[in-house]
Amino acid sequence: MTYDVIALACEQLNYRDKLRLAQLLIQLARKEEETANPKNRTQKTTAQDISKANVKSQSEPVNTIEYIVDRLLKLRPSKKKSLVNSIKAMYQFQGGISDTDVEKIITDLQKKKHIRIDDNKVFYL
Repeated sequence: MTYDVIALACEQLNYRDKLRLAQLLIQLARKEEETANPKNRTQKTTAQDISKANVKSQSEPVNTIEYIVDRLLKLRPSKKKSLVNSIKAMYQFQGGISDTDVEKIITDLQKKKHIRIDDNKVFYL
């Protein structure tokens, strides 16, 4: 399949599907670039950037189960689909998160007895 064939097929999509496709392509490209060139992802940092990062890491432990639990207790999604969307939203500005990773997080939350899911309903323990 070539770029031209895909471009012609994309013209028939509505605007929402085009945006969803664009987001998916960006996520896939970032993931592929990270695996292909892990050394090229270093960034130049200044003292100001380091101090900002330290403040952020002290106030918000991003990507930890505790952070996710804290956010979910505030949001309290009542259905599994809402729970999945809430977790995906937490990773939205970091390039997204795969469905398998979301399921791993949900399984971890259940193992640590933060939540229980029965018939697609979420119960907080």
